[in-house]
Amino acid sequence: MDVLIGYHRHLVEGWLLVMLFNLLVPWVFKDVDVKRVFYTRIGYFAFWALWSMVVFSGLMVWIFAGRPMHFSVEIMMMASLLLPVLDGYRAIRLKRIWLAESKGVGFSSLITGIEILTLLVVTLLALRH
Repeated sequence: MDVLIGYHRHLVEGWLLVMLFNLLVPWVFKDVDVKRVFYTRIGYFAFWALWSMVVFSGLMVWIFAGRPMHFSVEIMMMASLLLPVLDGYRAIRLKRIWLAESKGVGFSSLITGIEILTLLVVTLLALRH
C-alpha cells in the first residue's frame, strides 16, 4: 500500500511541476508568439497526461486501501473535476485571445495560479489525514 501512495504522491508532485511550467511559459516566451503557443500546447498535453495518471492512481489507492469516503477524499475528487475544467477554460479563452492578436499572459497566469493553489490546498489537506 505504501508503494501505491508513494507513486500517487510522486505523480502529484510531477503534476505540480507541469503546472509551474505552464505558469512560466507565457512569461518566458512573452515576445515570441510561435514558441509561446507551441510550449503552451505541450503544457496542455502534459497537464492532461499527468491528470489522468493522478486520478487513476488515486482511485487505485482508495480502492485497495478499502477505506470509507473521508472528507479529504471527497475534496480530492472535487479538485480532480475542477482542475480540468479550469484548464479547459484557459485553453478555450487563450485561443480566442490569441486570435485577437493579444498575448493573454495575465489571464493564463491567473488561471494557472488558481490551479496551483487548488492542488497545494488539496495536498495539504491530504497530508493532515
